[in-house]
Amino acid sequence: MNTTHAIKDISQIQTLMDVYPPYSKNRLLLEYAIRTGLRISDILNVKVGQVLGKESYQIVEMKTGKKKELAIHDRLKQSISDYVEREGLAATDYLFYSNADKNSHIKRTQAHRIIAHAGDMIGITLSAHSLRKSFGYHSYKQGVDISLLQTIFQHSSQAVTLRYIDITQENINNVYKRVDFGF
Repeated sequence: MNTTHAIKDISQIQTLMDVYPPYSKNRLLLEYAIRTGLRISDILNVKVGQVLGKESYQIVEMKTGKKKELAIHDRLKQSISDYVEREGLAATDYLFYSNADKNSHIKRTQAHRIIAHAGDMIGITLSAHSLRKSFGYHSYKQGVDISLLQTIFQHSSQAVTLRYIDITQENINNVYKRVDFGF
């Protein structure tokens, strides 16, 4: 079974963002995923009117059926605004619209191809879930309390969240490296 991992090196994330041109759908997909920590199914269902010029918006998560409010990071707001203006999208359009049919969004398989290709371009294996985990990992490393991340991810325990964002194994490895027996 393949497991996805967070991108732990922030410089790799910055390099990843340069794979696609600014204000492109593909770049916005990467940024949106990493800044929100949402599942790909919830990202693809976003319409322009939900997020353009907004401080936050509400979704009902497809997997859990639970309501969630998301604040939109200022840089993501600007990226959305620039992209929507460049693409000439209307409020009723999907943010990640399909080129074949503007009344629908790109499919999950296409989103996964976009993300995997970006990873290939910088030499890492990447999935949409990797971006979700990267959001959690870097949030935790920047001081976000694990109980808050547990709520964001809607996990049953803090232990599940720590394992999910690869902190548990990292902490275990650090124990092995740091225990000193004086010889």
